[in-house]
Amino acid sequence: MSRGFVSAARRRYRPLPVRESARERGTRWRPNPAPVAAALILLAGAATGLAQPAPTETPSGGAVRAQGAAQPGVPKELEGFEGRPIRSVQFRSAKVEGELPLDAQTEDLARNQLRLRPGQAFDTTLVSEDVARLNRLARFQRVEARVQLLQDGSVDLIYVLSLQPIVQSVQVVGNKKLDDDTILNQVSVLENTPVDPTQLDRAARRIEESYRAQGYYNALVTVDEEQLRETGIVLFVVREGERTKITDIRFEGNLAFAGREVRTAIKTKEAWLLSKGRLDPDQIAGDVASIIEFYKDRGYLDVRADSVVTLAPNGREAIVTFVIDEGPRYTLRDVRTSFAPGDPQIFDEPQLLGLMTIKPGDVYSLKKLDESVTLLKSAYHKLGYTDAVVRRRELRDPDNPVVDVLLVIDEGERFRVGEVIVRGNTITRDDVVRRNVTIQPDRPMDRTEAEETERRLRNSRLFAPGSAKVTIQPEDPEHPGYRDVLVEVDETNTGEFAVGGAVSSDAGLYATISLTQRNFDITDTPDTFGELFSGDAFRGGGQTFTIAALPGDRVRQFSVSLTDPYLFETDYSGGASAYYRQRLYRAYDEERYGGSFRIGRRFGSRWQASIPFRLESVALSDIDEDAPTDYYDWEERQNLASVGLTLSRSTLNNPFRPTAGNVIEMGVEQFGGVSDVNFTRLTAGYNGYFSLSEDIFGRRTVLNLNSKIGWIPQDGDDVPFYEKFYLGGRSFRGFAFRAVSPVGIENDSGEVGNDPVGGNFSFFLGLELEQPVYEDVVSVVGFIDTGTVTDELSLDDYRVSVGAGLRLYVPQLSTAPLAFDFGFPLIAAETDREQVFTFSIDVPFN
Repeated sequence: MSRGFVSAARRRYRPLPVRESARERGTRWRPNPAPVAAALILLAGAATGLAQPAPTETPSGGAVRAQGAAQPGVPKELEGFEGRPIRSVQFRSAKVEGELPLDAQTEDLARNQLRLRPGQAFDTTLVSEDVARLNRLARFQRVEARVQLLQDGSVDLIYVLSLQPIVQSVQVVGNKKLDDDTILNQVSVLENTPVDPTQLDRAARRIEESYRAQGYYNALVTVDEEQLRETGIVLFVVREGERTKITDIRFEGNLAFAGREVRTAIKTKEAWLLSKGRLDPDQIAGDVASIIEFYKDRGYLDVRADSVVTLAPNGREAIVTFVIDEGPRYTLRDVRTSFAPGDPQIFDEPQLLGLMTIKPGDVYSLKKLDESVTLLKSAYHKLGYTDAVVRRRELRDPDNPVVDVLLVIDEGERFRVGEVIVRGNTITRDDVVRRNVTIQPDRPMDRTEAEETERRLRNSRLFAPGSAKVTIQPEDPEHPGYRDVLVEVDETNTGEFAVGGAVSSDAGLYATISLTQRNFDITDTPDTFGELFSGDAFRGGGQTFTIAALPGDRVRQFSVSLTDPYLFETDYSGGASAYYRQRLYRAYDEERYGGSFRIGRRFGSRWQASIPFRLESVALSDIDEDAPTDYYDWEERQNLASVGLTLSRSTLNNPFRPTAGNVIEMGVEQFGGVSDVNFTRLTAGYNGYFSLSEDIFGRRTVLNLNSKIGWIPQDGDDVPFYEKFYLGGRSFRGFAFRAVSPVGIENDSGEVGNDPVGGNFSFFLGLELEQPVYEDVVSVVGFIDTGTVTDELSLDDYRVSVGAGLRLYVPQLSTAPLAFDFGFPLIAAETDREQVFTFSIDVPFN
């Protein structure tokens, strides 16, 4: 029986050093004639689909791709085998003498890549494609396909595979700034796995990115090919270079906007103070895109931008230049609408134009146009057109820098809310979840209310971050026109034990130790001791229970409090607390203990009223001999009892860091009844925030106007001095804590002293301008504080101070910023104690 072989092979690309040109190392094997009629012929191994070496970056920033030989066609010698049935498909290892079979796992992996199977007709094109797929596995150095002609006219298809070497070890040399562990953590190359050139190249790039993150712009990482070939060790060779910092940022071609204006659009910073000036090519590329967006938002639709990095000869410094070609400025000429067939056209063109923030004749701003489209969709959603879609098409005039906008509107059907379903709350009561759900059954299906519900559930902090999800379900076939709403939440640990510390110019240094449960339920008593200790009791009611201790050098306080924002599941809220407090002042010590209770009611989403009750006992001790006589007059323990009424209105867009809106408060507190004193305290305040400008990243320059007024109509002798009004410290920068106040008569000398005794009337008016300077973390402020505290209803002894400060926003520490201010009095009274520096720092330890 005579047999013949026809074979074909292609050598796969071997890994080459990073940043060097590559050469395909393919070879062609030519068989010798055999005594049989068949011959071994080279098959074009991978006619299609073979992976090419990845582009590699050169030190000069260019790109080189390794070029292989031209892809050969299918040899004519194989045409005679086309269509012959395939008896079997076999795999052999070229590295094992006698071409013994591969291990079962590798053979199964290879066989799963093939399209040609036993019983099919032989097809040279499919063979080439199968070889290409085997090459893409990166498991084989060489893939060779052979065809063996059998006596019955069928063929055996044989793949001879040369396995890639196995990684014996992964090592790194040349690194000084980053240790081995830091570098190897960036590497996905694993020991005892086949060498994968693509993975090696990606690992080298990741190591380089780690160095660039540290400022080493010219860092270069290569793989020692000789070491890999001889020993199987993957050795990353690191050339760190010098740390590069940006010393200057320049702009060229910016005619319409000054450099300081364009600078607000970029994140790349020069080396100065807190900024390291890191040279990051990816960040610079992102800044180019941001500059283009900056210009397009201002009507320059044809803007082009690029960047040029100029390195110093020593590689340690760099100048980044952004080159801009602005082009013409476009304006909006007209707005037209197009509705889907059959739409009722709820809004006509004038109404839609009235809802938009951009108008014909305005500068064509992509940002304002996107905002306008969002407003139009919201208008439809509020009326129940849940699936309303508003698309915009830009129609430019080829001869003039003007743009027409076509609004393509598909209103869809109008739906109402069916059932509101809550899922995922295994501990929290349904009513606690639903109090944050603004979507109500049988009302128009408003998609914006679904978004508002998600926001409220997130802000409640009762559930796992990101778990709150509101999904509008498809139309209920049994109730046409209605769609159910599914509210999904995921329970989380709402208990918190916090240990920290704080220091401020007003309260000194103190520690904070607190235990808080944000999802407390006072009615959920435990049925067993096991429930008490497992955390299944006293949870799920949305109440907040807190035990806190604040030991410090000036203030010492212990308190227990419970608040319920929805008392008895109504619009009323309630809260109660008991406390003990010591305060060490400059001339005396004060001790207070007692309790308070408050009941409030919400009126809509902005107005709120509350009635506070207070009952406490106050006593003084360790009074200095030269302290005012007022201190001695009220030295004995006094019992205070009061009831009040507070009305407030808030329109703040963010309760923790507002940039727009205001808060108005008015209050009255009456002391009497079981109290040892009888007087009335009236207060009012306004706190407004105004955004003056906003950069491309949404950082806003905000002006804060703050005003407070307080008045006690009774005679000052009938009011304890510690219940009167004071200003100073953080409440009036430039002056010491409680220093803005009338002073008393010294007890030992009978002369006017310097210690404050408070006043019956207080007025404060301040302006503060805050400007972000580094992302959302660092801001600078400039301020002017004015006001006075007097015994009568007057503006006598009016004080004025100016200054500047720094704000550090670190959410991991506190919702309030770390504040540092320098204030300088311009107008002061002779008895005032001045204090230039005021600060407030709150740092948790856990």
